[in-house]
Amino acid sequence: MKTSELRKRYLAFFESKEHPVRPSDLLTPANDPTVLFTSAGMNQFKEYFLGKKKDLTRATSVQKCLRTGDMENVGRTPSHHSFFEMLGNFSFGDYFKEQAIAWAWEFLTGTLDFAGTKKSKNPELCLSLPAEKLWVSVYEEDDEAAEMWTQLGVPAERIVRFGQEDNFWPANAPSEGPNGPCGPCSEIYFDSDGKVDSPKSVEVWNLVFTQYDRQSDGSLEPLPRKNIDTGMGLERLSTVVQGVTSDYETDGFVPLVEAARKLKRGPKTKKDSETFALHAIADHVRAAVFLIADGVMPSNEGRGYVLRMVIRRAYRLGRSILDVIPSNDGTYLVQLIPTVLEVMKDSPYIDDLLAKVTLVEEALGDEERQFVQTLESGGHLLALKIEELKSQGKTEIPGAEAFKLYDTFGFPFELTEDAAAEQGMTVARSGFDAALKEQQKRSRAGSQFAGGIFAGDSLTIRDTITNIGSKDQQFVGYKNLKAHTQLLGIWDGKSWVQEAQAGQQVGLVLEQSP
Repeated sequence: MKTSELRKRYLAFFESKEHPVRPSDLLTPANDPTVLFTSAGMNQFKEYFLGKKKDLTRATSVQKCLRTGDMENVGRTPSHHSFFEMLGNFSFGDYFKEQAIAWAWEFLTGTLDFAGTKKSKNPELCLSLPAEKLWVSVYEEDDEAAEMWTQLGVPAERIVRFGQEDNFWPANAPSEGPNGPCGPCSEIYFDSDGKVDSPKSVEVWNLVFTQYDRQSDGSLEPLPRKNIDTGMGLERLSTVVQGVTSDYETDGFVPLVEAARKLKRGPKTKKDSETFALHAIADHVRAAVFLIADGVMPSNEGRGYVLRMVIRRAYRLGRSILDVIPSNDGTYLVQLIPTVLEVMKDSPYIDDLLAKVTLVEEALGDEERQFVQTLESGGHLLALKIEELKSQGKTEIPGAEAFKLYDTFGFPFELTEDAAAEQGMTVARSGFDAALKEQQKRSRAGSQFAGGIFAGDSLTIRDTITNIGSKDQQFVGYKNLKAHTQLLGIWDGKSWVQEAQAGQQVGLVLEQSP
């Protein structure tokens, strides 16, 4: 079964259970400043979980997600990704554990019990996974969930109890916090050999039962409105359903991996690391395409820094491990964009991707060309530093050296880490962070724009912008990276001026800006 069919079946199944289908939020959530990226299906429903919105009691979605915590594992393991899709069904004070557990079992197996004696009324919407290859985990103190799995006929030996680190959300919340809504969870695993809690077991689905409000004294008060938040990674589900051992062997990744394999290459491919590099490039190019399409541009801060790091990591792996020969302008990752579009042609996001394809090509290509210069300068210096340190018998690159590469050449810390790891070395992260913090402090102190100019004092650009001749400054960056426009005003930090002197920092207001 293809990945596109899995998406459709999941949404159709829960739509049949009276769940309105909600479209994916952007990777950059507009109304949630607490997160850098959308990392789970529940992000867009926070206000419903908190009871601030009440026009929905149920929902289901396929959510675009991005997580950066395990970036170093991307390409090295079968199922770590930066960008991924999360299937989810949600209840906001409506149904609770019993129905969430029953529906999860029904969707995965097409039956209403472990023995398979009761069949789903909608088998065409289910997956028919063999019950004997599934096992479940519950929180060690959640007798209620364990009993519900038992009522479905799941044998006691296939119900495993784990502690709060594994089966509570947030992890370790009862003992460590944070305060606020939390609850136990139950996970469903697939094991191709039918074993329980084995190294080959794949976590398929996590059912979170948000039923408590943690207090400052560590007590767990029952919530008046109990919620359901489930998450099932589409890539992992594809791996299970398609009977392969890695997400990168599914139809969602094979075309991308093969397109990367067919890039023009020299004779110095490092065969022992080839598979890792191909997988990481496939993942990172997919992530870059979606990030740019959702309005993120490469930069040295925040979301833009993550995008820059993803692009540059992919580029460097292609050059250093695969010996890819770039085109005359130094690019090669842009050659993989059509394959991303082909893989996603049946996804809910394809129309938006096609509308932004020119923007994606320009932004990705520009970043590749810029990184060529970085590699020629910073990469050469890094290689010399590694060689010097190794000759001294040292195995760690000082954080200050890593920061110098970042500050002078735009060489991301993560790439320094990658290059060091390839030589059996580490990088002092604490030293890098300290140098970065000090530089940020100096930058704020020396800027004419320090203080309230962009933070809301009585005379701000936004307050006075209508006084300089235009009320409709337009952002056109969603479609174009370049624009021919007019300069409307120059702000010197205190007032509007007619000209700026060499070396002076000023703000420019443009009629249109990309």
